[in-house]
Amino acid sequence: MIITPSGTKRVRTHFMVGALVLFCLGMAACVKKSAAKTREDVIQEKVTERLNIWKRDWEKKCTKDIMERATAIVDSTILVNARLNRDTSGLPRMPQRPEQLKFTAPADSVPVRPLLRPPADTSVSGLRQ
Repeated sequence: MIITPSGTKRVRTHFMVGALVLFCLGMAACVKKSAAKTREDVIQEKVTERLNIWKRDWEKKCTKDIMERATAIVDSTILVNARLNRDTSGLPRMPQRPEQLKFTAPADSVPVRPLLRPPADTSVSGLRQ
């Protein structure tokens, strides 16, 4: 850029700053301002928010209840099927225990005596007398 003694650089700079300021003011004028909220609007927003929270909680509770009921039905169905299909191997059942025989002990006719005989007296006390 060539600087001339007449100061064309200053004029150009001031022109650019002025154009920028006018552009910003024009953009600010074009922006649409939102209308101020009334008390009824705020109340309506809060009511809507609370209703949405209540609906969400209600749906969670209902979903939980339905899942618990479905789980109970499925569990009972699985148990019934397991009981019905318990013996699928085709093997014979285990035999039952035989009847217990009635046992009567025979009358004891042998007299009771010791199993081992006591040792003979081997003391030397009789020799020293």
